[in-house]
Amino acid sequence: MILFVAIRNFLIFIIGVWFFEFYIDYTFPTEENLLLYFVAIPIIWATLIQIWTTTSYKEQPNRIMLVFTHIMAVLLLISTVFIISATLNTLSHSLDTMGSVLFHFVGWTVILAFIYYDLVDIYR
Repeated sequence: MILFVAIRNFLIFIIGVWFFEFYIDYTFPTEENLLLYFVAIPIIWATLIQIWTTTSYKEQPNRIMLVFTHIMAVLLLISTVFIISATLNTLSHSLDTMGSVLFHFVGWTVILAFIYYDLVDIYR
């Protein structure tokens, strides 16, 4: 099962980053961003991460809950890739080249850290 989760997560990461960040090049609206960046995104992302880190594959009492945990992991990872990609796209225009590269490094590291967490959890 660890190989399945690893392949699933890395495919979501690679395809999601390519799709959200490079293919559709989605950015948040330029007006009224303070509410979006300081209220909406942190609350949504904190909720996603809380669910991600408190749910474990091994704790599920039956196959239905195990399948649901896999579905939630997929949806949470897609949502995380979208939020980070959209934020990176929106802010990268206001950064110089080095700042944009470093900001992308940080964002993609966060996604890879969640994949790492998921693999550690499935391996337990």
